[in-house]
Amino acid sequence: MNQLFIFLSILIIITTFMTIISFNPMHSIFWLVIVFLFSSILLLILNYEFLGFMIIIIYIGAISILFLFVIMMLDIFQISKIINFNNILPLLFFLLIQFIFFINYDFVILNKFLDKWNFNYKSDINLISNILYNDFGLVFILLSLILLIALIGAILLTLDNNIKTKKQILLTQHQRNL
Repeated sequence: MNQLFIFLSILIIITTFMTIISFNPMHSIFWLVIVFLFSSILLLILNYEFLGFMIIIIYIGAISILFLFVIMMLDIFQISKIINFNNILPLLFFLLIQFIFFINYDFVILNKFLDKWNFNYKSDINLISNILYNDFGLVFILLSLILLIALIGAILLTLDNNIKTKKQILLTQHQRNL
């Protein structure tokens, strides 16, 4: 059991890095679906059936299809000209430092809150709702803001600034001779 947990965790980390490293958006979505699949298998093994099945239904079923439609609307060739690996290196370095900080900080938080958690619930839904809304309410709100930023970013990616649109100028319309 412990070896399977470690093996699936390593596979999740590897496929996550493949999602980030892939320059082709279609390959990134493929790796993202694999990450969600391994994550749901890991949760099912840990007896969190509700979360495991919700990841399969919501993320693999709905969100990956949404990402697929967003990628179909993007101009991949224009984006591939802009992307340079040297532009991504500082971001990767920053994320690595944040990850190391988060791991160190996570152990402090885990030891602090482990005494407060009571796992005597009748279902997984009660446990998840109690932990999300009572203990991690601020984190839940921050995650919703991150999703809002991602939504705005997806809208901005699909805007095409090269198309000339017809604008209505009221002054020129009134000055026309009929």
